[in-house]
Amino acid sequence: MTPSEHIPAERTQEGAPRPRASILMVDDHPSNLLALEAILDPLGQELVKATSGEEALKFLLKRDFAVILMDVQMPGLDGFQTATLIKQRERTRTIPIIFLTALSRDAAHVFKGYAHGAVDYLLKPFDPEILRSKVSVFVDLFLKEQQIQRQAAQLRQREREVLERQSELRYRRLTESLPEVMWAARPDGTFSYANRVGRDYTGVQEDQPVSLATFLEFVHPTDRDSMRHVWEQAIRLGQRVEREFRLRRFDGVYRWHLLRAVPERDETSQLVGWIAIATDIDDKRRAEEALGRFKTTLDATLDCVLMFSPDSLTLTYANAGAAKQLASSVEELVGLSVLEVEGAFDEAGFRKLLAPLLSGTLPSQTYSTTHRRRDGTEVPVEVVLQFVAANDGPGRFISVARDITERQRAETALRLASEAKDAFLAAASHELRTPLAAAKGHAHLALLKLGNETEAGPGKSLKIINRQIDRMAKLVEDLLDISRLQAGRLSLELERFDMTELVRETRDRMAVLSQGHELHVDTPEHLEGTWDRGRLDQVLTNLLSNAIRYSPEGGEVEVRLTGEGEEGVHLAVRDRGVGIPKDKQALIFERFGRAHGSKYGGLGLGLTISQGIVEQHGGRIWVESAGVPGEGSTFHVWLPRETGPQLANVHQSSGTRTAS
Repeated sequence: MTPSEHIPAERTQEGAPRPRASILMVDDHPSNLLALEAILDPLGQELVKATSGEEALKFLLKRDFAVILMDVQMPGLDGFQTATLIKQRERTRTIPIIFLTALSRDAAHVFKGYAHGAVDYLLKPFDPEILRSKVSVFVDLFLKEQQIQRQAAQLRQREREVLERQSELRYRRLTESLPEVMWAARPDGTFSYANRVGRDYTGVQEDQPVSLATFLEFVHPTDRDSMRHVWEQAIRLGQRVEREFRLRRFDGVYRWHLLRAVPERDETSQLVGWIAIATDIDDKRRAEEALGRFKTTLDATLDCVLMFSPDSLTLTYANAGAAKQLASSVEELVGLSVLEVEGAFDEAGFRKLLAPLLSGTLPSQTYSTTHRRRDGTEVPVEVVLQFVAANDGPGRFISVARDITERQRAETALRLASEAKDAFLAAASHELRTPLAAAKGHAHLALLKLGNETEAGPGKSLKIINRQIDRMAKLVEDLLDISRLQAGRLSLELERFDMTELVRETRDRMAVLSQGHELHVDTPEHLEGTWDRGRLDQVLTNLLSNAIRYSPEGGEVEVRLTGEGEEGVHLAVRDRGVGIPKDKQALIFERFGRAHGSKYGGLGLGLTISQGIVEQHGGRIWVESAGVPGEGSTFHVWLPRETGPQLANVHQSSGTRTAS
């Protein structure tokens, strides 16, 4: 099957088929596809719409496309994944891909697009004229490639035929079939012949004589005098000519061409004429200009941008941000080894870092290091490193390094402040225990002296004081546990006991405190293991307290305990309360994290401590909730059946939990 078999065609007024290219548009939003269709419809090409990466791959199995417009963010296969699959297939790997996205303007994200084979990366909203212009370039290239392939096939056929004809006829047919503008001149430089492509490009009729003056009429006015001078000098000296200039097409459009004119000599080295070919390089020039604009953009960024060779590790580009960060000039940096900048690597270690990028295993590397300035001082940086492959060369590495000096200072200040806060909480908690213990003792002694007279007067007040002291003691104990967790000193007292018995005891105790909730347990008869009974009582009490607190309307609270063979046990506490929003479910396990603010009370420490206790046992704790009032939440705890001493940090000498 030839490539032209997949090109849809429309017929001209004379009935001859006019080639049309197919353009594949991939976006999961029909409205976006409709907008693209409206933008590209004036090009007069075949527009094919796909709403997913999978559908796009199916189209690519059936036909050829001049260009693919690909949305980056799609369900299923996203744009980058689809592009990777396209580039892996021999038949489709050369199809140009333009990514369209509103996702990110970050340089790392743009580099990722190019690393996946994109020829361009447009950010929404984009200019319709610019998009249409870019697409038309690839359409023209595609149609030209198809035309070249057809002409090449014709040329091969003609070569077989002209072998039997005279050399002049063979020469003429070959030049006529060339896909580039070609002309011939006599030794004095007067034009004698222009091939069909040249006549078609300029619109000159076959019977119209071609002269230097005629040719210069089609040269851009800015280039005209220099072209006349170059041509006359070449004729005078008999030297070949190579020059870029703009040549006007029959429709008035100027396109850049590369002129190569060589003298034609006979066996005696006498000049007998000139052969000149003008190759269309307009697309290449535009690409180079785009690259120039890209480098201008890099020069404008404050980050340090470096490009270096994968073979020699020599810097081939440095932007103004690099010169400023490294206290040097761009000229001094270009040509250096990147290892003279990377302060933390030797060559072996650095090439090991580059290896997964060269092999394609990783699209990019992000790491923190130091960059060495010319004066020997170092600056801490965070580097995003990518490899950009090239079809006609070894490719290059692009490094974008951001100075993180201020960020490190801020992080250090934040860490010191956090440590100071933790130290203060620990000290304050210790200091509060002594007066609380004394207050608790005196309140208890006073209640004993009053006997049963605690329903009114001083007795009632003492009961309230006693409950508030207990509450304060619980808060202080929580703060101490948090301090122990932060310091890694939360120890466990391991013993073998029946978890079923602990669950039922906790249920009975909590049922007395809350008359408005039905507490149901579902447990096996016996479920023994080795754990810290007091700490797991603390976890279960906290989960039941939360289930009651966040179910202000009352309702059922269910505790389910199941064994999982000899491996572990699973504890689940379910309520029918207000639930936990999805975006707050990770927050509730952080220190002072509360999904509903201060509305339901508490310091937000209970779940943090419970998580620390469970993890100290080698288990894990998590929550499931739809975040819908009335559907509540379910907290799950998984524990290994046997907790080893290495996890528990058991103090064998005394058998008691040490204080922080």
